[in-house]
Amino acid sequence: MSVCSGAIFLKNGVEISRDDIDDVIMNNFIAESDSPFPIQFFYSTNCGSCRDAREYLLSFQRKNPSVAVEFRNLVSNEENRGLLNQYKNQFNGIKVSYPLVFIGDFGITGSSDIIHVTDFIVKEYQNR
Repeated sequence: MSVCSGAIFLKNGVEISRDDIDDVIMNNFIAESDSPFPIQFFYSTNCGSCRDAREYLLSFQRKNPSVAVEFRNLVSNEENRGLLNQYKNQFNGIKVSYPLVFIGDFGITGSSDIIHVTDFIVKEYQNR
């Protein structure tokens, strides 16, 4: 697994653009998840992009204390790597890289997409 540019994808493995998120949610293409929370954040302490995403999510959590974020460091943590593999299987085995966030039926890779769409997706879930 390696660091990559950002992507937003759904459980069916389809990659979508930032502009498509609203349409996906409004047209009910996402399945009804039991609960999209806690947000699962997978990262490596050796990754600069991961640090940016981690700082954003720490700030997000302070501003949104009702939304739990699970911080899952992949370095030397077999349990977290196993959990990541479970998520990858749930998302049709899509090839993913870190930093990586799972929120309900959405997966987001890359610090820029994590920083720019996490709040929007969380609010959409909360408004459903």
